[in-house]
Amino acid sequence: MSAVKFLKNFIKSPGTIGAILPSSPFLAKLITSDIGLKKASAIIELGPGTGVFTSHVLNIKRADSKFFVVELNREFYDTFKQKFPSVKIYNENATKLSAMVKLEKIDSVDVIICGLPWASFPAQLQDDLLNAILDVLGPGACFTTFAYLQGLILPAGIRFKKTLKKHFSSIKISRIEWRNLPPAFVYRCYK
Repeated sequence: MSAVKFLKNFIKSPGTIGAILPSSPFLAKLITSDIGLKKASAIIELGPGTGVFTSHVLNIKRADSKFFVVELNREFYDTFKQKFPSVKIYNENATKLSAMVKLEKIDSVDVIICGLPWASFPAQLQDDLLNAILDVLGPGACFTTFAYLQGLILPAGIRFKKTLKKHFSSIKISRIEWRNLPPAFVYRCYK
């Protein structure tokens, strides 16, 4: 998907896209590092968009790992299916994660990588999504997502950080990836 098409989707639906450009390969490397992908037997990616994180997951994960993605935006879903025909994708709301995990015959998930625009979501949707994520994560499993640098000081970003602390027993914050536009950092959250 071109940057122009990505921007058009953002303009059409800023509450569900959350960015004017796709994430950079630098952010993709950061979000997929140090989260146990090589050992994981079950991995989910939420909001893969153009698939920049997906490419890294596919290069790191074990061949026998179960892996699927969830993308709500229909245009991104269609583009993703063409780009990654071998990856299972659901065109569904991530709040229904438990039903998808059951369909895939997965007992618990080891890693969830997320590209959803958390700061764009109201508090209730954030809680609903995080509860759905926690329902499928196994003990000690990792949920990782990113936020833009301004998320450290803007009210929506501060609220999201507090919400993460309410849901997860351990949270680590990465260094800032300055080569992403806008600059971003990664939350690594453990159940």
